[in-house]
Amino acid sequence: MLSVNFEFHTKKVHMNHIIKSLVLLTTFMFCHYLMREFWGDSWSDVLLRLDQQSYVLHTLVKYLFIYGPLVLVATFLFKEHAWYDVLGLNVAGSQDYFLAAVACCIPMTLGYALLCTELDLSLSAIITGSIYAGVFEEIIFRAALFGVLFHYCRWGFIPAALISSIIFGLGHIYQGHDVISAVMALAITAIAGTWFAWLYCECGYRIWFPMFMHIFMNGAYGIFGMSGGAAGDLEGNLFKATSIILSIVYVHLLVRKGKPREITLPSLWQNKATFETQTQTQLTNLNAY
Repeated sequence: MLSVNFEFHTKKVHMNHIIKSLVLLTTFMFCHYLMREFWGDSWSDVLLRLDQQSYVLHTLVKYLFIYGPLVLVATFLFKEHAWYDVLGLNVAGSQDYFLAAVACCIPMTLGYALLCTELDLSLSAIITGSIYAGVFEEIIFRAALFGVLFHYCRWGFIPAALISSIIFGLGHIYQGHDVISAVMALAITAIAGTWFAWLYCECGYRIWFPMFMHIFMNGAYGIFGMSGGAAGDLEGNLFKATSIILSIVYVHLLVRKGKPREITLPSLWQNKATFETQTQTQLTNLNAY
């Protein structure tokens, strides 16, 4: 009888996850492509006057306006979990992740400094291009989109990462100045999105480490005036690679200290282990009543 109940409940939970996935993806597409149409030019004029054309207030409000519904829907769909867990904002370990990100980005920053010919120390550019980009893109693409699909809807890592990373990459095509550079920008940022997604999973489904890496890498790139857009140039990419390698080493050290790996071969196409554990727990709770 228990096995029959388990099978029935498994199918029910699986269907529930499919429905929630469709709702989440529909909401994301609505926000990403249609909410921009509701953004009024008069709002931009008012906000730019208020922040004196710095875009600090304008960019913040626009992010919240466009993607606010996605965040609300994601937290509502999984309201049985704490909102800060759904959005990867559990503060546990955030200080350690900050220090680890600083250490990982030091060689890259020093390399950029050697290549630099002109500094850009504009505070507004750092806020809008580095801090806002790191914070909002990680919450939106890694937590609310990828994280919910993989961790809560039990998608496999590859399909969940592909959807979030390709859309993330498409948002950076404008940084290419011709077809080839635009395709390279798409490919490199999509790969970067997949790497950020992996870091998000391996750091306990918290955005802190990928977020700080994102902020520091964007910040160094902008401050030291690296060329080549998202695709970068050869020398700059070599220094960027040091940060990526060090981040992988950091995760490996966490695993050696006893942290279980979240991304394994079985989880690449379907997150079965977590799904079965959650289903068994829910069924046990039901039987308790």
